[in-house]
Amino acid sequence: MALLAVALSGGVDSSVAALLLKKQWPAMVGASHFIWPESRCCSAEVFTRARMLCERLKIPYYQVDLYPEFKELVVGDFIATYLKGKTPNPCIICNQRIRFDLFYYRLEALLREKKQLSESEQGEPLFFATGHYVRIVSNDDGLFLAKAKYGAKDQSYMLYRIKKELLQHLVFPLGDYLKDEVNELAAQAGLGYESVEESQDACFVDTDYTDFLQRQTGKSELLKPGEIVDSGGKILGKHRGYLYYTVGQRRGLGLGDGPWYVQRLDAEKNLVYVAREEEAKIESFRVENLNLFVPDLAERASLKVKIRYQRGEIPCRVQAAGNKLQVILKWPAIVTPGQSAVFYQKDLVLGGGIIC
Repeated sequence: MALLAVALSGGVDSSVAALLLKKQWPAMVGASHFIWPESRCCSAEVFTRARMLCERLKIPYYQVDLYPEFKELVVGDFIATYLKGKTPNPCIICNQRIRFDLFYYRLEALLREKKQLSESEQGEPLFFATGHYVRIVSNDDGLFLAKAKYGAKDQSYMLYRIKKELLQHLVFPLGDYLKDEVNELAAQAGLGYESVEESQDACFVDTDYTDFLQRQTGKSELLKPGEIVDSGGKILGKHRGYLYYTVGQRRGLGLGDGPWYVQRLDAEKNLVYVAREEEAKIESFRVENLNLFVPDLAERASLKVKIRYQRGEIPCRVQAAGNKLQVILKWPAIVTPGQSAVFYQKDLVLGGGIIC
């Protein structure tokens, strides 16, 4: 059997994934990536936990330094997207550009250099496992990402940008487990640490993200106050700086006669547009930077789209629009530019793109 590398974050999920796989995979290594000095996922404690687990499992442990690439590809995209008045999801970009791309291929090269891969395996690709709650399924159209068996922890939305050709080399052992079951396995194994609280914040932002953006860009004018206006341009109030707001936001606007919702941001004019809920909702939008697992997405029946990680899916249909897709929703919703729209057919991930 080919060599398997397990990505270790120092948390319960990846540790249990490694414990499960060690029982069935004879040739295995553990690995972590270093991506940001102040990141909670790159602390000394995290790497110590990962190394100790590998010692317990009697497998080699490796670290891969990807700080320069992470800063350029993930943090750079995070900053650029916010400066355009959009709301990024850096975890999705990290999964695409770092974890399931550079980390995988750099680790594969490192293992070949260290001759961790045997002579008979030198021509074989490295298999790669993580502790994500997602599955890989096969049908007549090939391999697909699929929702985890139990939806509460499903992370397929966060992984939709993985390259289709890489799926054949990926292993997700937690896709059929409940989170409580994983915690119980960790307790039975005596891992000795509790589950790390899941956060939807960017792991590299140690303070308020607006302060982070100021420090990284050196532009204090980014938080210049401006006007809050309605769709007709009528001034309703003042804002602290457009970076403090995101499309769909309702709280913290400081407006009377509410509720109001942020409808759009004009970064160039430093304006925050607001509207009533029904006006803020739209029935159609476009997505760009596509990553599709099927060539005939527009022809697929029973198509649904998820437009935020913690939101439900909405029935939809799609139409080609050059190198973009036009998405038509069955019912209106508040749609946030910069976030991802991920398309599903039942449990299968058919692809997605960035809302523009």
